Amino acid sequence: MKCDCIAVLENTDNSITTMENCTHLSVWLRDWSVGKGWHAAESVPFSLEGCDTLAKMRDKLRQLASLLPADSAIAGASISGVAYNELSRMGFCLCELDAFTPHILDALASEILASAQGEAEVPKAPTPTDAPGVYSINLMEVQAAHPDITSKKALRPFLASTPFVELKIICGHMPPWLEEHMRQHRLTCSIARQEDGTVHASISHALCGETSPSGLQEHRS
Repeated sequence: MKCDCIAVLENTDNSITTMENCTHLSVWLRDWSVGKGWHAAESVPFSLEGCDTLAKMRDKLRQLASLLPADSAIAGASISGVAYNELSRMGFCLCELDAFTPHILDALASEILASAQGEAEVPKAPTPTDAPGVYSINLMEVQAAHPDITSKKALRPFLASTPFVELKIICGHMPPWLEEHMRQHRLTCSIARQEDGTVHASISHALCGETSPSGLQEHRS
């Protein structure tokens, strides 16, 4: 990934602002070929005013995406909710700043690249542990790093093609589709709910007479 375009949410005073108060984005481009560093491009008009439904907001965000170069980063005082989810899904790097001046562009680009590299290192599927036949995945980390990866995308290919003894999963809740999959494929699952609210699940193949009708055994730790 490159970080040669940073777009900053700004208000009518040309100060960094939130997504809700944005009137335009100032666009900064880096041109390595001429060695002049960053320069200001034409600003991009943008406002969520009048977007009183989710459909309208998503349409406006898609329009914004079409006006920015690929691999752009978007910086603002606050980017959250639908805007965060939609822009992340479309591949934009998002960051929040208390203040902005062009002098911080190099440092900001380096930070964005470092963050993106860290996200890329989060695997999108279960990975083998040191124990033979035992795999693990943290769905919360996967979905934070890769918003487009659902639990189905992360787990179904693995369950369909990978022989395993045990699959350890960390998640916020057990996906309902996974519970149904376990019933259909004679898998059993032990669930431990942690004090921090996370769920630690251990899935294995049920032996004859071992599984309950639901295949789930739950306890708190």
